[in-house]
Amino acid sequence: MSPNDLTLVAKHVMKLLVERRFAELEAATDGTRLSADDMEAAVDDVGGALVMPPETVWRDLRIAPVKNWPGAFNLRLDLWTSRGRTSSTVELTVHTKNGRPVIEVDDIIVG
Repeated sequence: MSPNDLTLVAKHVMKLLVERRFAELEAATDGTRLSADDMEAAVDDVGGALVMPPETVWRDLRIAPVKNWPGAFNLRLDLWTSRGRTSSTVELTVHTKNGRPVIEVDDIIVG
């Protein structure tokens, strides 16, 4: 996957979290690791309504290749509220299967 593809996936996941479309995100991830209820509980614990990060954030995504898994990447996204960046993050693993992106929400870490 190209950095641009990974950015598009990251923006899509963030949009679903911001819009509280947890069931849709669970379906997009095939329920791997976190359920819609788990994601909702974690987002509720952040302590404010999430907003989309500023556009400048997407240029500096934290992307790391997964060891011993060619074509798989870990992404770490900071969560934002109207007050700014929080200490909370969402961690994703993204890879491709049959030419399509596969998204796994590994964890939502509330700081």
